[in-house]
Parts: sequence; C-alpha cells; structure tokens
Amino acid sequence: MTSLDAIATLRRVPFFAVLGEEDLARLAGHCVVRSLRKDELLFAEGDRCEGMYVVQSGAIKIFKMADSGREQVLVIERAGSTVGELPVFDGGNLPASAAALEDSSLLFLPKREFLSLCRQNSEVAFAVIRSLAWRFRYMTSLVEELSLKEVSHRLARFLRDRALTVGVRTRRGVEFPLDETNQQIAAEIGTVRDLVSRNLRRLVDRKIIKMERRKVIVLNMADLEEQIAGSKRASG
Repeated sequence: MTSLDAIATLRRVPFFAVLGEEDLARLAGHCVVRSLRKDELLFAEGDRCEGMYVVQSGAIKIFKMADSGREQVLVIERAGSTVGELPVFDGGNLPASAAALEDSSLLFLPKREFLSLCRQNSEVAFAVIRSLAWRFRYMTSLVEELSLKEVSHRLARFLRDRALTVGVRTRRGVEFPLDETNQQIAAEIGTVRDLVSRNLRRLVDRKIIKMERRKVIVLNMADLEEQIAGSKRASG
C-alpha cells in the first residue's frame, strides 16, 4: 500500500478528515499495514492495547465470547471505521475481541502518535469525543435490543436493515443476498441458531419474506416493520 492509499484511508475517518494534507501525510507515515485472512483474529479480549486500527478494506467483527463458547457480535466495522481506540484513552486492556469476517486490510496507528495528535489538535480531540459518544449510544441501544426485545423482533430488524442498505427493489419485492449462516446471524442478534431457523421459517410461512438459497426477498415490508414493532410477534 502506498502512502497515498494510507492518506485516502485516514481521510475517510471522521476525526481525521479535519486534518490538512500535510498532517494526514505525517500521520500516514506512522501507520503500519496489517492484513488478515478471513476468520483470522486481530486481537483478543484482554490483550494489551498498543494503538488503534483503521479498516481499509474488508470487514472486522467486534465480539464477546462466553465461557460456553457462545459468541455475541457487538458491531461489524468496514472501510473507514476505527477499531480498538477506546483503551487508548483509559489505559485499560481491550474489552472485546476482533476478527476478520473476510480478507481485510487495516492501518495500525501506535497509541503514542494518536494521543499526541489529540493533544495538539482540539478539532481531532472533539471529533473523537463525538465518535465515542455515538458508540456509547449504539451500545446502549444494543443492550436494550438484547435484554428487552424478543428474537423475532431482532431478526426482523436485522432483515429490514439489510434490505434498506443493500436491497434491490424488483417486481417480487426487495431482494438482497444473505451470505451469513444462521449461526452467524444468531451471533449478531444475540440468540442461537435454532431460534434463527425457526423464526425465518415463520416469516416465510406468513409470506412476509421468501428465501431462495441464500437470497432473501422481502415480500411485505409493512408486515416486516410490524414484526419489529412487536404487533405480530412470533415467540422466541
């Protein structure tokens, strides 16, 4: 990766976008490229934090693993997103694990350089605060989803969000690929594979969605929204 590639990657990060070309180039000079294969671990929960990462390509899942082996995905970060910056500020260890969902490339920025930048540039520091505040709001919402909402609600929201972000409207409905296995979906929405399978079948039986191999067709978006609201809840 050239320095220009690194600069373009850093520019996509909201709290680095406030920097001029010269400062971005200087920052890029401190970055190290890290490449990961699919399913390769970036770091494990409890590891010492040496710096932060910026996703250049691919997808990184942040997750917690229970003693039982059950996995809960907290968030999936893609190009332009940062990973592992929180412990840079509080001095603690990494609070969750991170692994590649697909072949990925990241920039690693050492902690010392990141902290130095925040001390020298108040715009960057306040942008970082805004980013951390957004993450707090997101995690608060995630806790609500996992603790107060039923599996049917969470699965419907997962499908609705996927339809809105990558779906294509056709004569049949809104179509989108579903590359994740039921086990992977379960890890994302905080349940087990069997309940994902059961609730997918119920959505199919009610003619809210149709499934063709690993493609989903939302036949009735209004009914899917009602599942999210809980007015037509499936047990689970």
